[in-house]
Amino acid sequence: MKHTITTICLTAAAATSLSAAPMPAKAELLATNTVRAHYLGTLDIPCRHLTADCPDKCDHATKVARFRVLQNQNYQKLGEYGDDKMEPGSIVMVDIKKPTPGQEDKLLFSFIGKLQVGATVRFTQAHYYGDFGHALLPFRPVTHIEVEEKAPRVPATPPTRVGDYSIMPLTR
Repeated sequence: MKHTITTICLTAAAATSLSAAPMPAKAELLATNTVRAHYLGTLDIPCRHLTADCPDKCDHATKVARFRVLQNQNYQKLGEYGDDKMEPGSIVMVDIKKPTPGQEDKLLFSFIGKLQVGATVRFTQAHYYGDFGHALLPFRPVTHIEVEEKAPRVPATPPTRVGDYSIMPLTR
């Protein structure tokens, strides 16, 4: 089974933003993926100091929400260059810091902030190729997201009995 890591932009410029980033005038839909996935939590990705503007004037640092795909429920490839089908076991990293055209920032930003690790979600991600005036670029807005199941309950206190090797590997 082939496992891949896919990055999608699910972002918010600020928590107070109430509208979606505008879609470019010319945008071609190449593919859509609707998947069920487990939420694995968020990850801060720091700036790697690759340019002279780093770290004070760049926007390289980001925050991503991570999901593990359980099932692909609907896949459509409408163009020759559309994204491949997201396979079970694939990791999807969703940028929750930068705005993405075609997606509602306030909904997605507040939605990710309320998710519990382990929750099962269903989301649809579209893959577009758009003309932004200065460049032709791909972008991947999340067009729909919902919680299917609540996160499983975790015991309040982990087992701590002496001789319980489920909390620590046995070394010899």
